[in-house]
Amino acid sequence: MTTQYLLKNAEIVWNEETPISAQYRDIYWQKNAAIKEKYHVFIKPFKELSEKMPIKSQITVCELGLGFGVNLMLAAEVWRHIPSSKKLNFISIEKHPVAKPLMEKALRSESFKYKEEFLSKYPEPYRGQHVLWIGDNIRVLLVFEDVSQGLANLDAQVDFWFLDGFSPKKNELMWKAGVFKRIRNMSRPGAKIATYSAAQQVKETLEKNGFVTTKKKGFGEKKEMITGSLGNEWLPANHGEGNFAIIGSGLAGLFCAEALTKRQIRPIVINEGITGPSYIPQLSVYPHLAKRAEPKYRMSLLASNYMRDAVGFNPCSFIWKPKTKKEIDRLRVICSYFPDELMFELEKNSFCFTNAGWFNTQTLKSYLSLEEISEKITDIHYGSIWQGYSNRKKVFSSENLILATGSSLSLLPAELEIRKIKGQAISIKTEGLNHIINDEVTIFPTNKGTSVVSGTYTNKSSLEISSRDTERLLKNAFRLLGKETPAENEWTGLRAIAKDRVPIVGQAPEWRSLENTQRVRDVKIFKSGLYYCLAFASRGATNARLYSENLISKILGEPSALGLTEQNILSPSRFFIRNQTRK
Repeated sequence: MTTQYLLKNAEIVWNEETPISAQYRDIYWQKNAAIKEKYHVFIKPFKELSEKMPIKSQITVCELGLGFGVNLMLAAEVWRHIPSSKKLNFISIEKHPVAKPLMEKALRSESFKYKEEFLSKYPEPYRGQHVLWIGDNIRVLLVFEDVSQGLANLDAQVDFWFLDGFSPKKNELMWKAGVFKRIRNMSRPGAKIATYSAAQQVKETLEKNGFVTTKKKGFGEKKEMITGSLGNEWLPANHGEGNFAIIGSGLAGLFCAEALTKRQIRPIVINEGITGPSYIPQLSVYPHLAKRAEPKYRMSLLASNYMRDAVGFNPCSFIWKPKTKKEIDRLRVICSYFPDELMFELEKNSFCFTNAGWFNTQTLKSYLSLEEISEKITDIHYGSIWQGYSNRKKVFSSENLILATGSSLSLLPAELEIRKIKGQAISIKTEGLNHIINDEVTIFPTNKGTSVVSGTYTNKSSLEISSRDTERLLKNAFRLLGKETPAENEWTGLRAIAKDRVPIVGQAPEWRSLENTQRVRDVKIFKSGLYYCLAFASRGATNARLYSENLISKILGEPSALGLTEQNILSPSRFFIRNQTRK
């Protein structure tokens, strides 16, 4: 099935233990020689390059054609013997992802150290970029997309290219001139290239794009193969370091802290003591989908998927019960985009999304065991570093500052156009409820004998419990469950929301420099060390982890978790530029 949200899986024909692509009528590797072939062509030169890396550096590999993940597994094997201070970023672009059962079949007899971690996180064929951490210092970016589109949207600088697509005669789009131009533009000085192919057109196109090529001995029946280098001297990039302070201990702040902790960086987190939705013990995780799969909706689907291995995530189905004919028709169309194992019409006018769940913030917070300071920050100033004050008392100093709070609007510029909304939730006693019900309110699965009921939003900044809201939540819970029960607990919280209801994630711009800027992608001047990660509104549990991962990867000079288009959608500059162009 190929849809706006999904790519079509690879069609595989097996010749004994050798897989053959039915789409391209070509083999994935020579008969009974997968490991030896991939090692000879790609891994041996990659290993030689990796051995030249100093400590606290990183290397980025980009592979065109993931196939069965053999190159990834072999590269990860090399990293078993590499000091932990050296980081591997492995990108793989694949238009026809191999289905997970077939991937497991091909890898089952191999004893790769990271095989189970990779297979457990291997995603559905959702279009876009998938982040997989398979080792403490091994970060994988699977780009499920056509190669031209995938490269055009990729935000990365590459040290080594594995050109592992099918034969140029059988897969012409993989080897067209535009692809090589993008390869050239994304290569770091001294970048290397290797391919099984020995085609003259490949050699000539590489040379037209600045690579010095050599034909070397091929593997097995293949007499020759092509290698190349973009200049002679290669130096790996340093892995980003520095100290960080995060203002805000809700979802966005915690997920920024989690992303930093994965990279052995321990931030200071400022808890301002303002109640937010993160304190509610059950928060829904499900994608925001539409009939037209615009990038922001595909991005939400990827974000929902990235939550599945988060500490504190609990998988369950999500059942939509739309009320209007328009909403029913909309969900029925969306349902048609997905196979039944992912989304289906459960009964008339009721729809089930299987890859959903709920999240408990405190579970993650306890796991991270962060250095937390409880203070209300009233001012921030920048000299050579960022400093935060609480009524003239200095609270922190840090090279990098992430504002992950929407409650302290005094710390945020008016250009972000953020407002606050109040939400209220309660808990009630339940038994055996094992899925989320989304109706006029949202009811969560039974957890320790109770379920959270949420779904009230008002344009207020007061945190006072509303008896009217509690009554509404109880009334709807009774209607859906058929059982009247009192509220066990009640919560209120303030959510930050942007003008277009899309989060704000990225580096703070120098606002004065934007006066003649017409497009977000043209913003080039930023405030040193200042970043925003906020305005997640009611979808923080779905989106905050992936968007925080993107922010941290961008700050530290890694391949970005999100593509360029998606980064522009989240840009802090977007409202200022839109307002300016409409004048």
